[in-house]
Amino acid sequence: MSRRTHAMLACAAALCLASPAAAEQIAAVGKPSPQFSFTSLDGARLTSARFAGRPVFVNFFATWCPPCKLELPNIVKNYPAYKGRVVFLGLDQEESPDLVKPFLKQYSIQYLVGIDEGQVGADFGVAAIPQSVFIDKHGVVRAIWRGYMTPEVFARNMELISH
Repeated sequence: MSRRTHAMLACAAALCLASPAAAEQIAAVGKPSPQFSFTSLDGARLTSARFAGRPVFVNFFATWCPPCKLELPNIVKNYPAYKGRVVFLGLDQEESPDLVKPFLKQYSIQYLVGIDEGQVGADFGVAAIPQSVFIDKHGVVRAIWRGYMTPEVFARNMELISH
């Protein structure tokens, strides 16, 4: 058997063995957002239930990530215009609060930021950062953007949830 055939069979076997329940838990456009929890920078455990009935913009990032740093000024700039209508949530990927807190000051981030220990990223299919998820007030994922997000993409996706 060739390497390629062996690899294809291994992938097919993995798909067959994957639990349908697990596949349904990964966020997808047009589907309800997975429920999730994360740790606030002061150590409190918070859940997505606190955002029920409100649109939510989730940005997965890390302090060391160059594309994250590139898109953050636009997100920060737009936050005041949306803060009354949309919850902004930054989820740092598995770093310590001691590392994240100075980063928030450096980028003037005023919205809620927490630490994801990895489970939220897994539930949202985060394979690389940055990744942004736009969830409407009914809890349905309306857009997922992977990689650097231009101001135009941000504005277009915010329109999907901010009315």
